[in-house]
Amino acid sequence: MAKKPVKTAEELAAETSKTEMEAKRAEITAYYKDSIKHLKVQLEYEALLKDIEAARAERIQAQSFIANAMAQQQEAEKTSTANPPERATQAGSDWDAESDKAPPVRQLKSVE
Repeated sequence: MAKKPVKTAEELAAETSKTEMEAKRAEITAYYKDSIKHLKVQLEYEALLKDIEAARAERIQAQSFIANAMAQQQEAEKTSTANPPERATQAGSDWDAESDKAPPVRQLKSVE
């Protein structure tokens, strides 16, 4: 009959630690697999929050644009009623030939 080799204390400890490590790995793997379900739900939640914040920012930007446009329009209306256009005040007046607002002078061709 063949003799079985006797294992030393170190070899037994190494085998025990290998089985313990395998058990620990299996435990950690199970934990991660269970956690993935929760993390997917959390990811969906965070993505929805991000989309909501982006939509809110776009809405505020649009409201700000409209408010600025209306303010500019009101300002333009105030200035146009307070100061009538320059053309209306000069209508019917004589032109100063030296003025930079005078129409260009045309030379008429003489007919011979």
